[in-house]
Amino acid sequence: MKKQVKNYLLNIIPFIICTLSLHAQTAILPVNSYGVWDRSNGYDISVDTDYNYLKGKSADVNWEDVQPNNTNQYDWSEIQTILQAAYTNNQMVNISVGVGPDAPAWIYANGVPSVATNDTQHPNWTQYPYYLDIDYKTYYFNMIESFGNFLRTLPSNLFSKIAYVQVKTGCTGDEVAYKGTPLNSSYTISDNQWRTFRLEVFEKFRLTFNTGNSNTKIGLLFNNIDPVDEPSEWQWVTNYVTYGFGTKGGAYARGHHLSDELDFKTTWTPYLVNPQGLHLFSAAEMDQTWTKPYYQINVPLGFYWGALSGLNTGLSVWLVTESALVQAQTKPELHDVFKMFNKYCKQVYPRTADAAYSIFHEGLNSQNTVKFPVSLYGAANQSNQARYTAICNAYSARGAQMDHVFAATQGQVYQRDQQTGYNDAGWNIEEGNYERWITQINPDLTSIGLFRVRGVINSNSSKYDRFARSFQNSSGKNTMYFKFHSDVFSLSDPASLTFKITWLDKNINSTWALKYYNSSGLQTAINITGIGDNQWKTTNVTIQNPIITQNGVFGSDFMLVNTDSIDDIFHGIEIDITRTGSLSSIDYNSENAETLIFPNPTSSMLYWDKKIVSDEIIIYNSIGQIVSNVNKPENNSLSLLNIEKGTYYIVFLKEKKRIFTKKIIKE
Repeated sequence: MKKQVKNYLLNIIPFIICTLSLHAQTAILPVNSYGVWDRSNGYDISVDTDYNYLKGKSADVNWEDVQPNNTNQYDWSEIQTILQAAYTNNQMVNISVGVGPDAPAWIYANGVPSVATNDTQHPNWTQYPYYLDIDYKTYYFNMIESFGNFLRTLPSNLFSKIAYVQVKTGCTGDEVAYKGTPLNSSYTISDNQWRTFRLEVFEKFRLTFNTGNSNTKIGLLFNNIDPVDEPSEWQWVTNYVTYGFGTKGGAYARGHHLSDELDFKTTWTPYLVNPQGLHLFSAAEMDQTWTKPYYQINVPLGFYWGALSGLNTGLSVWLVTESALVQAQTKPELHDVFKMFNKYCKQVYPRTADAAYSIFHEGLNSQNTVKFPVSLYGAANQSNQARYTAICNAYSARGAQMDHVFAATQGQVYQRDQQTGYNDAGWNIEEGNYERWITQINPDLTSIGLFRVRGVINSNSSKYDRFARSFQNSSGKNTMYFKFHSDVFSLSDPASLTFKITWLDKNINSTWALKYYNSSGLQTAINITGIGDNQWKTTNVTIQNPIITQNGVFGSDFMLVNTDSIDDIFHGIEIDITRTGSLSSIDYNSENAETLIFPNPTSSMLYWDKKIVSDEIIIYNSIGQIVSNVNKPENNSLSLLNIEKGTYYIVFLKEKKRIFTKKIIKE
């Protein structure tokens, strides 16, 4: 019942949020800083040039190190040194202070109760503070004030490199009070007490970093503020954190087919990818998961599909630990994986995207009782091991199997730590392709999903072997159809598209083609004939002046076509986009434009000539975000009083088709 209620809430939350007066509208982390960051601060990219793709680094210090003695003297020099290095290398820095078990020992000699627990997994944490103790709060809040004063009085060049401050209230960033259970039960903290304490801390961070001088405000990153699981925390943050904030991005970049990926994606991507109101960023670590059995089967494959899973859940910043980054020295494929993540994580808005992808994948989601009826596969609950096995047996001809079926019944924490093989069925996992701004239309009706494409996966396998899609001539599945998101070319037309198609050359003389539309109709971009060496290959082709209007078969813009009776296998499609003009130069129907839209610039009202017949108006800012959307505008006028000063683009549409675009300036 709890899962059913959660699924119901996940369906209605986006609609509820749209009706709320959300104050936190500031996008505090520039999209161009999204990407892979150096979590351990281990690389100087001016020297380690192989790692010059690292977009940022971490400055994580512990309270016990910055205030080792009971004085008002704090040592923040380590953070300043890291900020200086970041300024030199044009990187951003996320900053945090470890508290809880990382608090200084002197607090226990000055009134704070010391709490011991039964935990054996963290031997370095021998004692915890009793968080509800008034002395602890006093010392803790004083430290936060010093932390804020230090950061907000830095020289402007160093201050500009601060990405955000992570709010830590308990153990590391996990947001729990204790690891294990207190040996003295009087120090047990109930859920309600912990929530109250966390909100007190949230308020202290808000006052310290988000109030006062507007030029030195600093964005905050929160963990455990899920709208469903932690509704009080979510409501508090959205109501009171007016400067903008980010969320800890979960574990889904640390593996693939991890339990409950779909719930996480449904909850967070509306705020992370093409957000229409509240715009958040997310950050998550790659910790030591890569050293566990699941990853060690094939490390590049693990990172590759982990990166795609992170992108699929809207991850903005991937904080990769040094032990993982160093693996790229002997496994250079990892550099390519990290660069791929950098390329696609910044494709936040379709209207300004310069790249898109569809990586083929089918996930056998045991939770789905429509695709896998209970009458055929057994009861649909996470603990039913027989159901996962039955589902994979039905797909065994395509390579599906369960290597560690018990792990599928567990949560993602167990899976990352203990899972020993790959599972092709899972609980609440992504079912379709991993995609951004291009979509395969009806994938299961026009192709078939494949698993472990060239057999058993080991350390020598290609990362592409994990999943793929194939034609199936015997059932008439000979064409895969694709379309761009309808907003990708709403502000500009495509000048050219460069396709990167990864495919398996399995059968000698097998043929396939890429087809698209231009002003002359359906065209063939390239014809391919295989030589049958069973190797993965990449084909690149650039097409000029395509027509992208979703007016092809099934609403498609392009297609992969089987041109014989032999089934071809594909890993995916990546597309680089070149536009006919940048946002700053778009000005459709420019003849007499100044008399059609007036006054321009304007400080309040905008008017347009009655010749412009439109049933919808959309106003975008300079990075493609919608700031106003008006249906059935009246009186040929629109008030801009509630829009901040700046440059915008007003788009007039008729029956969802763009008829006029004009740059406007709000004074």
